[in-house]
Amino acid sequence: MVRINYKIKDIDAIIIVEKATRKEILALLDEYVDNLKYDWFDGSDDAFYILYKDGSEDCLTSVNYDGHKIKRTNIVSMVNSNASTYIVYGDYSINEYGVVSPSKCGIILDDNIMCLGIEDD
Repeated sequence: MVRINYKIKDIDAIIIVEKATRKEILALLDEYVDNLKYDWFDGSDDAFYILYKDGSEDCLTSVNYDGHKIKRTNIVSMVNSNASTYIVYGDYSINEYGVVSPSKCGIILDDNIMCLGIEDD
């Protein structure tokens, strides 16, 4: 995965964004949903945000997932937020606080966010 490091200028914090393929991020989603049924699984650090071509959105967390069927087609952008990184498919935006969200308008960075570099493994 390609890893992009960003800095929140006013608090000197680093945000890590890893670019994933559609297949890779859907595999993470499947694993997350499968594990939610187990008592030992604490998925509270993870969330999945999905933006579809028609503008509709879906958000999955361990608290709000009700077992509904997740649309796997017409995904424009998808973000997995976890304790250490954001994993993204498609475009995304980063607000002034460093929160990464799905976007259908390209990669959008707040003025308070600075790209530090790209690492390719």
